[in-house]
Amino acid sequence: MMSLPPLRLFLDRSTNGDDFVKGVKSLCPDTVSIGERYGVKAAENVSDEAWLAEAAAERRICVGADKKILSSSRPTEIAAVLKHRARYLVYANNNLRANDQLRLFNTLLPDIRELTGTPGPWAYTMAQHGLILTSREELEQRLLQAAQRLGIQPRARHR
Repeated sequence: MMSLPPLRLFLDRSTNGDDFVKGVKSLCPDTVSIGERYGVKAAENVSDEAWLAEAAAERRICVGADKKILSSSRPTEIAAVLKHRARYLVYANNNLRANDQLRLFNTLLPDIRELTGTPGPWAYTMAQHGLILTSREELEQRLLQAAQRLGIQPRARHR
């Protein structure tokens, strides 16, 4: 059996709270938060395109609590996930307290570790009953829907 690559995480703005960052780092020491990378105040102005590109280039799995990032209402973020072949974990419920987020993350950690060898782009929703895949095709469909809704030409598919 081949060993899996190490678990490397990048915590986005929605998971940048001190308690959550400390808790995740205790479970996965190779974790960087957006606040650590850019500075807490400066991180508010870093584009999703920029940090997703950096995280993907570093082979980090992104973690977020804002499930809207994967909706057709956020085409820029979806396009960045596809373009940079990012790997994204997002909570199903973005109203969880940090300790509940950590408990769920810890419960799902064995399944998350299994994803370290899976190339992106992909997104999984972290739910009480497990990880739920949002496939590349589904992300592309959401991007197309957003483009049609906004009356713009969709970007070429990223393979």
